[in-house]
Amino acid sequence: MTTSPTADFASVVYGEPVADDDPAEHFHEASRLHPRIAPGRLPSLLLLGRSAELQQSAARSSRTHAHRSGIALQRGAVPGGSFRDALVRRRSSAPDEARSISLRTLGGLLEAGYAVQSGRRTVPSGGALYPLELYVVALAVEDCSESVFHYDPFAHRLEQLGDADRAAVSSALVDPSLGERAAAVLVLTAMFWRTRFKYGLRGYRFALLEAGHVVQNVVLAAACADVAALPVGGYYDRRVDALVGADGLDEASVYVVILGGGR
Repeated sequence: MTTSPTADFASVVYGEPVADDDPAEHFHEASRLHPRIAPGRLPSLLLLGRSAELQQSAARSSRTHAHRSGIALQRGAVPGGSFRDALVRRRSSAPDEARSISLRTLGGLLEAGYAVQSGRRTVPSGGALYPLELYVVALAVEDCSESVFHYDPFAHRLEQLGDADRAAVSSALVDPSLGERAAAVLVLTAMFWRTRFKYGLRGYRFALLEAGHVVQNVVLAAACADVAALPVGGYYDRRVDALVGADGLDEASVYVVILGGGR
């Protein structure tokens, strides 16, 4: 059996000779874990263990906007079907036209993605610190106004933050046509300090890993619901941050999912 060699693009990425100031390499090195670094996190761990206030805060790590008007979502709306079928049917697919999505279906995707179930979320999280926040930009959701919402994973509720602007959504994406066809846009942000408090720079890695877990849950549920779902990394960070009110420092967007009507 013969195999075809894979292309080596290292020289294209790093250049010849390799530069000494590659920022990605610097970050990866700074976030490594080794025996001389791990004990340095001990003061944070001891503080967390001794402080009931910090423990309570970590256990309920999520923004809440209970004072805002919102929409209570129906629990138990996660689409049915076997796990194997979901894996086979999962495709990253953009909606082919602007078609609406039902509020029940949207709630099911959020429930699958990050809802609190028996005190824990539906995804693994480093130290159970849950640094992510989920926002929905509803553009064509049945029984729902065109609005920007924050998702409360404890109450399973959408909290209205303001009006949605489809043109602003399109201008925040590298491919503007995705915004023109979206029924809803799911934005994941990370509150980096929640996990860096315990894990230092390695906590940044954990936040990104967790975002991947959430989006995988969402797209698998979307496959069961026959909803088009496209995970997107091609967006303009500051514009997406502005859509959901993130400051880009303590809280910043890390992932976007375009949701549409039936596939």
